[in-house]
Amino acid sequence: MGLPWGCSRPSLTGHARGLLTSLVTLLFLRLGSAQLRVVGPGHPVTATVGQDIVLPCHLSPRRDARTLEVRWIRDHISETVHHYRNGENLYEEQMWAYVGRTELARDGLSAGSLDLRITGLRPSDDGRYICTVEDADAYDEDIVELKVSATGTDPHLSLGGYEAGGVRVLCRSAGWYPLPQLLWRDAHGQHLPSVSQSHSQDQEGLFEIEGAVIMTGSMEGPLSCVVRTSHLQQEWKYSLHIAAPFFHNAQPWMVALALVLMILAVSIGLGVYLFLKKAAQSRELVRKDAKMVEQAAELAWRRLLLSHNQVKVTLDPHTAHPLLVLSQDNSSVRWEREWQQVPDTPERFDNRWCVLGHEEFREGRHFWEVDVEGERGKYSSWAVGVARASVKRKGYFKRCTEGGIWAVQYKEGQLMSLTSPRTPLSLSPVPTRIWVCLDCTQQQVSFINADNGVEIFTFTAASFNGESIRPWFWLRTQGIQLCLRDSTPQTLSPALGGSCPSPATPASPLLDPAGAAQE
Repeated sequence: MGLPWGCSRPSLTGHARGLLTSLVTLLFLRLGSAQLRVVGPGHPVTATVGQDIVLPCHLSPRRDARTLEVRWIRDHISETVHHYRNGENLYEEQMWAYVGRTELARDGLSAGSLDLRITGLRPSDDGRYICTVEDADAYDEDIVELKVSATGTDPHLSLGGYEAGGVRVLCRSAGWYPLPQLLWRDAHGQHLPSVSQSHSQDQEGLFEIEGAVIMTGSMEGPLSCVVRTSHLQQEWKYSLHIAAPFFHNAQPWMVALALVLMILAVSIGLGVYLFLKKAAQSRELVRKDAKMVEQAAELAWRRLLLSHNQVKVTLDPHTAHPLLVLSQDNSSVRWEREWQQVPDTPERFDNRWCVLGHEEFREGRHFWEVDVEGERGKYSSWAVGVARASVKRKGYFKRCTEGGIWAVQYKEGQLMSLTSPRTPLSLSPVPTRIWVCLDCTQQQVSFINADNGVEIFTFTAASFNGESIRPWFWLRTQGIQLCLRDSTPQTLSPALGGSCPSPATPASPLLDPAGAAQE
């Protein structure tokens, strides 16, 4: 049976075929993109001008993206911010404004991270970015919004002259991004209309805004200039208070002069406050710096007290003053009134009652223990430390850093460092066991109370002049022995002590009559 006249069989027009093709293409793209899903943070990323920022973006589920093509694009201009493909960054299409400022974290790509790092944020970086990923069969993208802000200077009030029965007050603030609002409020928080308002933008894209209001005698309480920023949802306020009776029967010049004086007084007060605040901050910084130096010094000597830095030190009998008697194993020394029959060699001390350790140190870190045994009466005197190997042996010389000696001394009940001048040390009780710590690399000498691990004194920046350094001892009191002990700093206890090996028991304490000459 034929069709009615004027009718024909249905057929696909060109338009219908095109629509069908588009739907099929879209279906394939969606099927492909289901295998490659890009996920952004889902909320705006905020940062301030000058900072570095990371725009987060990743694949879901996470997979290795090193073989994919990753492109970050500015949304409003569709230009390339960063382009990555098959392990290479491609800069041919990159916008000039981002040259040298973008980076994809290579370590993150293997875990599906597409994060883009932008350094030195500018106001022009504000806006939306598109994170796109594609391979031969799939494509997906997501949007990351970056909100860049800059906080400007505090609002500054100034006078613009007498006008319309009042005084024109100007408010100005610069260095903002984005463009902030400038508002006027009275004492009750009500907004006041501006008589003028303008803004400008500098070369870096930061805004300066200025507004003016007429202040009359009918206004009671403080007048406030408020700058509000939408990005940070914050506001900054500067207030000026003028009593209403001031305006009654006042001449314009009197009003202006009084306002100038009031603003000047406020500015001076603010300046004094800021000065005092800055001075307090400076003092705090100095205190913190000193604390850091102290902590660094403590860390240095604690690092010295490691077992592998401990050395066995013995006394060198060829350097001992004739009034000093050494034990047979050269591990202790005492002072005697009788002159010992020893040869007067160039290396022997002949005026100062000193003796050197046999060991010499040029590099590395070392420590050893010295025990002080015997009755320490009012006139007891002794010292322990280190000295240059070339320290003077004959005649008088200064027992201080100038003479190439770094030591602490006990004299007449007071412990002191042999600096020039002497530095009294407040320690109670006076240590009986001392660790002498030598750091040749840092040229530092520290003395630690071996009874409790407390620092006694530290010489920093000692001038070793490239010479070998030797242990140094000084003793001028009978009844006292300086003993070299093999101990470890693992146990901080006086029980580590013991009696020094000695040829004979010393006599009762007695100060040498020539003691004064030894000073």
